[in-house]
Amino acid sequence: MFGKKTDTPGIQAAVAKAANFENTIADMARRSERRAWMVAWSAIVMALILAGGYFVFLPLKEKVPYLVMADAYTGTSTVARLTGNLGERGIAASEAINKSNIAHFVMARESYDYSQFGQQDWNTVHAMATPLVTAGYAKLYTKINPANPQTLFGKNRSIRVKILSLQLHDPAEVGSVPKSATVRFQRSLYDKAAGTSTPLDSKIASLEFSYNEHLKMDEPNRILNPLGFQVTSYRVDNDYAASPPIESEFPTPVHSEPASDNASPDASGQAFDQEPGMPESATPVDGTEQRTADAIEPAARSANGVSTQ
Repeated sequence: MFGKKTDTPGIQAAVAKAANFENTIADMARRSERRAWMVAWSAIVMALILAGGYFVFLPLKEKVPYLVMADAYTGTSTVARLTGNLGERGIAASEAINKSNIAHFVMARESYDYSQFGQQDWNTVHAMATPLVTAGYAKLYTKINPANPQTLFGKNRSIRVKILSLQLHDPAEVGSVPKSATVRFQRSLYDKAAGTSTPLDSKIASLEFSYNEHLKMDEPNRILNPLGFQVTSYRVDNDYAASPPIESEFPTPVHSEPASDNASPDASGQAFDQEPGMPESATPVDGTEQRTADAIEPAARSANGVSTQ
């Protein structure tokens, strides 16, 4: 019992089985650890791929501004999408926005209405033009200028502008936005008392423009010009091309009237109206009345010594 233990084949077999068991447990632990690291590294790689995807697609998700324009006269509204050129820190507006700004400027610059002059037209021109352009506009309305519309037309007559065509010029550089345009427009003289329009003339306006997003303006002017549209050069010339006729402001009532004053008598002494194509008595634009034949005849008789009694 207290003697030296001998190594028997049974003991060696038991020790071998125990060592085998220990090796198996160690191998299983190593394999489990290897699988855990594989899962961990796979999760890290997937997280990096997901983060890279966010960085790639994040610039594609941006706020796109839309401009809603409402016509104050008709009440119709249009929606236009604006695309910004952040590299040059400017506004590359669509063709519709450019044409709208140009048309608003030309109509405010060339029209005249005494009741709206100091409220709308003057503010619009100064909000949409550089000081070089507004200086010529202010000079037009000086008291010493004989062509001052306030002196020529006063309060009872106004100038109305109709845009005939608006053409944007293609830029010299490919891919850049237009910076100049040509506008053909027709002016008519509107008599507020009579409610009639008389064709005045036709003009061609050539202008250059740009957008200044850093333009400092107060709130009323920012409402008139939200995109910082600026006319940098403006010139007007006469348009000698044939223009369409002016549409009447109000429909003419149809009713029977006696023979007009300029009717001519026929052989029987009865009056008949002039046929189409025959010249009629013209009414001056400034409203002065022409002397009729009844007023001229007594003067002619007095000059010849014939009594009018």
